[in-house]
Amino acid sequence: MTLTPELALRHQRAADFFVRRRASGWTGADERELDAWLADATNRALYDALAVTALDLQQIRRPRLASDAAPAAVQRTAAPAAARAWRPWRRAWAPALLSVLLLAGGGGWYWWDQHPSYVLDIATGPGEMRALALPDGTRVTLNFDSRLTVRYYPRRRNAELAGGEAFFQVAPDAHKPFTVDSGASQVRVVGTAFNLRSGPPQFVVKVLEGKVEVRPDRRRADAPVLQLGAGAGVSVDAASGRHTAVPVAADAVGDWRNGQLVFAQTPLAEVAAELARYLGKPVRVEGAKLDALPVSGMAITAAPAGFLRALPMLLPVRVQDLGEDGWRISAR
Repeated sequence: MTLTPELALRHQRAADFFVRRRASGWTGADERELDAWLADATNRALYDALAVTALDLQQIRRPRLASDAAPAAVQRTAAPAAARAWRPWRRAWAPALLSVLLLAGGGGWYWWDQHPSYVLDIATGPGEMRALALPDGTRVTLNFDSRLTVRYYPRRRNAELAGGEAFFQVAPDAHKPFTVDSGASQVRVVGTAFNLRSGPPQFVVKVLEGKVEVRPDRRRADAPVLQLGAGAGVSVDAASGRHTAVPVAADAVGDWRNGQLVFAQTPLAEVAAELARYLGKPVRVEGAKLDALPVSGMAITAAPAGFLRALPMLLPVRVQDLGEDGWRISAR
């Protein structure tokens, strides 16, 4: 049987089932999952082969050691005791020998574990959005000017958002967690829907449904791990790793996918930064007192300038179009 990446993954799954079934914690749900997997003839053959291999390993004789050397008379006397001593040795080492065999067989499990079976590198330009369907059923929508890489390995699913924004609807798989890295930060999930924006100066996660685990700085072993549920969000400063909670409105998580930006009591400085991304030009707020002014309303991503021009009707500000130099918001 030719070893292909797909067959190697089946070998890995067979080994995983075989070891888990003999450990504590195996449940009825696990047994039903195994039965469903064994309905495939190839899967059944691989699993049965593991069982035969494990039985054969139990018959392996202990290798002769230097410490075994002794006078013949002593050897005859000690033989029964040595045989008895070998039995627990064999029981203790058989699982390890099985693991070695599994790792060495099939072209090297380590090699397969470190080489992705699925690879995707994609980027969007100004004004471009892309909807992606990944092989496990996960769906990703990329916003303007975003860069995403995806790598699926036998036991994990990894993605990296190098810049921009993406909305993830992750297909659940308890055996293959889905992680998204961005700079020093990381989001880890099993199955959920969340929005992630990666762009200086902040990394922002907003959860629509399910739960996510956020590591503001995955490089530090002592860094905090944040648990976010539906309706929660967090903003991480890319330079310092400091994080702050972000209020989340359900209708605002990934709202840009429908061509809209919903602001609900959002600070003007944040609104200006958001609109600048869609304009492709800077939007400067002059005066620290203006930064925190709350803004509520809805902007159209295809025409963000219209929302800027309407700001004086909502706030005591003046808005100026500076052409190629962008926009200026000042007190009036």
